[in-house]
Formats: sequence, structure tokens, C-alpha cells
Amino acid sequence: MEKLKIGLFGIGHNHATAAITTLKARPDVEIVGLYEPSHEMLAKKLAEAPSLYGDIPVMTAGQLLDCGITAAMVEASVPELVGMATLCAEHGLHVHMDKPAGTDLAAYKRFLDIAEQKKLVFQTGYMYRYNAGVRYLLDKVHRGDLGRVYNVTATMSTKHPQWFKRQLVGYNVKSPDMFIFGGHLIDLVLQVKGSPKSIAHFEGRSDSDGIDFADTALAVLAYDDGIATVKASSVEVNGWGLREFTVYGENGTISISPIENPMKIKETTLSEQEPWKDRYREISIVEEGRYDVMMQEFVQMITGQIPYDVDFRHEYLLQKLTLEAVSYTHLRAHETLANLV
Repeated sequence: MEKLKIGLFGIGHNHATAAITTLKARPDVEIVGLYEPSHEMLAKKLAEAPSLYGDIPVMTAGQLLDCGITAAMVEASVPELVGMATLCAEHGLHVHMDKPAGTDLAAYKRFLDIAEQKKLVFQTGYMYRYNAGVRYLLDKVHRGDLGRVYNVTATMSTKHPQWFKRQLVGYNVKSPDMFIFGGHLIDLVLQVKGSPKSIAHFEGRSDSDGIDFADTALAVLAYDDGIATVKASSVEVNGWGLREFTVYGENGTISISPIENPMKIKETTLSEQEPWKDRYREISIVEEGRYDVMMQEFVQMITGQIPYDVDFRHEYLLQKLTLEAVSYTHLRAHETLANLV
């Protein structure tokens, strides 16, 4: 079996080690080398996971681009993601890029345009897209089983340690929780409800651990027939266990909470519900590894085992709305929400 040759471009992302571990375990993949622009980050990662990174040749960007690879796994630190992905796309490489896609929307659009023009496979690291429970819910929505969908609620919170909060502050955006975590949920809302009429942002500052930043954020996406709420927070004890994605339709409701580890799905149809009672069925679905399906589909799309299916418009709108959800103000005047609806 001929293996797909992949290069690692940056390994500073928080999800890098877990995602690369999953990729490296695939028998149909050869990781040819890695490029990490920061010597400090490279040393840190090598010390943290010597068995993972120790046998992968370290190269310059030029060497890695010129060694016969077909695809790039871009797991750089968040501010470097788009620039590194653009470099790879310019060289004709298929790209898996972690998230979020930075704060320069124009730069991200340029990357997307290059990838689309070259018909490159592009996959972002929004792992809930590949979650078995989420896919069950989305399939029900798209088949029309829930009827017209009115409202969506989504939460992605936890009680972050001090070191992680300081990292969030370093992203230099309002509501960094929403910037880092909210995109996961806005991604799902868009797949259920499409583009909103408007988006409103609210935030709170707890001053927990003496770190002054907006550590709780809420985005409200408005539609003619309902709303979607997306919340992200760093101060919720057992927030992980209450991470939620719930869709309320005219014919039923499906709720996933927790979303993973463990995944728990509750479903109620209109005929089963009672207005003042809790009625639901638990749906049993095998929970797969967080990155297993993601990495499998990245490889299979490149090798033609599954159809080419990249929605560049969705990727752009997702990042734009994520920036709007953190009240980012440097969007160009012509990049208004109305122009995308």
C-alpha cells in the first residue's frame, strides 16, 4: 500500500499532540517531516512528547515543501495558522488546518480562494463535525425528521486553570473564550439554521484567579423564526460535563450533553412530549476517538475514496461570524453580514 506523504507545519497548537498522534497511528500515512518556526516551542513539544515527535525529521519550511509531500497538517500556534496554511496551498498541498482562523479575515479569504481555485482538500479542526452524536442529530435535521427547526442552544465551557487563562488573554481579542471555543458551536448552528439575520454579543468578567478578561461570553444569532444561543466560559465547574448542543424543532428535540467523553444523547418526539414533564429516550451510539473520523476523512478525500466536498463559503462565513461574536471591529465595510445572507 502506497502511503500518503504528509508534512507537519507547526506543532504549537493546543490540539497538535492529540491530532498528530491520531494521524501517526494510521497505516496509510507517512509523516515525512516537521517544521516549527519557534525553537522554544519545538524544544517544549519534544520534551512533552518525545515518543511522538522524536522520530520525525525536523526541517526548514523550504526543505519540507520540497520533499515530495502531498498534504500538510498545519498545527501551528493560532496566530500563525493562516499564514502557514497559505504557504502550503500556494505550493499545491492539501491542507488540514487547526482553528480558529485568526483575526485577519481578508488573509483567510485569500487562503480559501487559493485552495478553492486549486481544488485542494481543505479541512479545519472543528472536531465536533465528526462527532457521532452530532452527525446523528444533523442527519435527523437534514432529513426533516424534526420538521422546522426553531431554536438552538449550545455551550462549550469548563473551569480553566490559570496557565490556560493567561494563554487566552494572549490572543488579544475581546472574549477569547468565544474566539477559541465559540467557533465550534457556531459551526454547528450554521449547519442547522443557516445564516442569521444578525448576531449580538454579551460578555462577563469574573476576575477569577485575578486575571482580568472577559471569561464568559454569549452570542445570540437571530432568525425570523427563532434564535440560537452560543455560550463559552472559563469559570464553570464541571463545565465539560455540561457541554451541550440542543436543537428544538416543531416535531421534536434532540440534545447532546455531554457532547463527548462520555457522549449522551436525549431525543423526544412531539408525540412523546408532555408540557410539564421530562420525557425523552436515550440514543445509544458508539463514541469514536475525537480525531479518528476527522483524520480518516482527510486522507480519504485526498486519495479519492470519498467525494471531494469542501464548502469554502461555509468556512468563510463561520470565521466571519466567530469574529463578530467577539465584537471584532476590523472587518472591512463590504464584509457585512447582509452581503453573505
